[in-house]
Amino acid sequence: MKRIFLIPVLLVGCASSPLPKHVYANNSAPAVQLVLDAKVQQMSRQEVINATQDCESNGMRAAPIMSKRMVSGMMSDIIIDVHCMPRPKFPY
Repeated sequence: MKRIFLIPVLLVGCASSPLPKHVYANNSAPAVQLVLDAKVQQMSRQEVINATQDCESNGMRAAPIMSKRMVSGMMSDIIIDVHCMPRPKFPY
């Protein structure tokens, strides 16, 4: 009976512990560097196709990393990188 009572007390004690001070200094969000589109190069169509085929030949799925760029006065999506991600065990 005592063990059943002690387990919830220990879990609550761990969940309520404060974050270390070095995680968020002065209650502000961590510093994030913004990468501008001028510094990012777009992949060519053939590079995207080759990267996708490499992922699929290894039994993985391709996950494109996209950015936006101003083209003819409109924002357009561009692919800047392709990562290979594991396939889900069960289909959706």
